[in-house]
Amino acid sequence: MRVQRVPILLLALIGTLGGCTPPDFHKPGPLRADAAYDALFPAWAELCAVSQISKIPGYGADIAGGPGGHAVMYLQGACLDPNSSYPVLRACSGDGTGISMNSHFVNANWVGVPGRTFFYDGILKPDEGLTRAAYQATKAEARRRGLYASIDFQNWAVRDRPAGSSRENWKYEVSIGTDYAVSYGRARYCDRVPLTPGQMRRVIDFLNARNAVYRDGKKTFETNVLQDNCNHLTHNALAAAGLWREWPINQFVLAAAFSFPVPKNEVVNLLDRMERHDPSDLRALYRDPLTRQTLLHDGWLPGGPGVILDSHPAHAPNAVYNTDLSLIFYDDPILGHYHRAFRRYLDDPRYHDLRASLLWYRELYRRIEARKKPLAWWLRREPTDFAVFYDAYYAWLTNARKRVETGLTTLDAAPDASASRTEPSGTPPMAPRRADALQNLPPAAK
Repeated sequence: MRVQRVPILLLALIGTLGGCTPPDFHKPGPLRADAAYDALFPAWAELCAVSQISKIPGYGADIAGGPGGHAVMYLQGACLDPNSSYPVLRACSGDGTGISMNSHFVNANWVGVPGRTFFYDGILKPDEGLTRAAYQATKAEARRRGLYASIDFQNWAVRDRPAGSSRENWKYEVSIGTDYAVSYGRARYCDRVPLTPGQMRRVIDFLNARNAVYRDGKKTFETNVLQDNCNHLTHNALAAAGLWREWPINQFVLAAAFSFPVPKNEVVNLLDRMERHDPSDLRALYRDPLTRQTLLHDGWLPGGPGVILDSHPAHAPNAVYNTDLSLIFYDDPILGHYHRAFRRYLDDPRYHDLRASLLWYRELYRRIEARKKPLAWWLRREPTDFAVFYDAYYAWLTNARKRVETGLTTLDAAPDASASRTEPSGTPPMAPRRADALQNLPPAAK
């Protein structure tokens, strides 16, 4: 994974340069083959960089955030424990939970939102506009579900509520568009990565442990952008699954200032990690300790047809939020790695078209099988423990080839759900309102 190290005094300048032209969140667009994807990959993690948020003034809480945005995660195969009002995850099948960290919280590190639809789109369909009536109805539904029933909020987060509004109701006002119904006020880019059941269990254990520290209220949750931000949580949840190395939290502030995770950079970092080694290069895979470990322990290698990049604009037309939104890299906007790599990923169909991805990997796996060398050839060049890795690798290849063929058969049986992408035509239903990229709130209201 590439870590961008930039002197802290340059971040404002770099952020401004990177945010001059708002991104087009209509490209590459959403994955069209969701049902086929879920059938093929029952457990997966989705890491999302979500844009700044900018409320139209004069309606509800005055919420605005800077162009660095926010990070959230969705876990398919992890559900909230129905016997606990406090957010605790457990393994499940056929459903999932959205995860959001917010500095509003006192006795929790993150909140869980059941179901991908409500997490991202609230009570709306993806292509519906947001009215004030739907906005109010969504908050009422979130409270009915008890999203914050056991989560206390910082006094500063709820002190500006209008007369007559309860503290409990105001929790849902200041959090909509950040923790739930995210697409009401934010656009997003997301990476989706399949996980094994064992990897998902480790993600669940990590997240439950992070919340357990604060549950009894004896320790108050505190966060800051440099030492423990929303991306530290999502990054380290994926590190628990073995996808990459942990990013330490609460580092000495001067050290943290030169290396801290930011949302859009992390989208590229994860794709970079998936591409770090050619799947056909056994020597490179074997010599990477983390990759060797995930293969031997989980039968999992980075990359594959389930690695997907998609995007979603904020709901429009929108009666509550501005929808012309910034989301920047912390990077040199001309020569930096992140801008160039992101354009490459956006231009490669295998990262956002499931059929194209399956076909690409079918051919790759055929080439790997055709070039297979006997174990004796390798043992003349590698240590004796390479034999265990060799067997695990070709077992993985057999399973990967079967999964590709299953996926293509599934898509062929349901052509309407195929991942042949078509670019959005026409113009958005309403010209977007421009958000002020320089607006900022306290860390809680990113």
